[in-house]
Amino acid sequence: MSLIAVTAIAVKDNLPYFLVEENEGHYQFFTTKMHKHNNDTSLGAALRGLKELGAVDFNDWRLGELTSVAFQGDLLSIYSFEVKDTDKIERELNYNLKFMPANQIHELLETLQTTLFVSFEEN
Repeated sequence: MSLIAVTAIAVKDNLPYFLVEENEGHYQFFTTKMHKHNNDTSLGAALRGLKELGAVDFNDWRLGELTSVAFQGDLLSIYSFEVKDTDKIERELNYNLKFMPANQIHELLETLQTTLFVSFEEN
């Protein structure tokens, strides 16, 4: 079993907002389990984990980048998606996750390993 992290990014008022979960007053990226022995893929596990929180419609989610994030002493893969309708997504996820502006989650963003970004689109 491996953990996979997931976030979605939206821009409001020229500021990026990240989809995160709150845990005892601290923010962290959502994580879900991937079971290689069940032939899980990391992307499939990420989407399934979000679906377990609510009836998410992924039609407007655009896969953005894959990088790594430090989490409890380990380095996890993290998928990011580009989205627009943050209110709809929070509602679909039954408010288990929420969008927070980048300027309020500096500590969390510092856990990203930005030298490892892989973009899924050609420029």
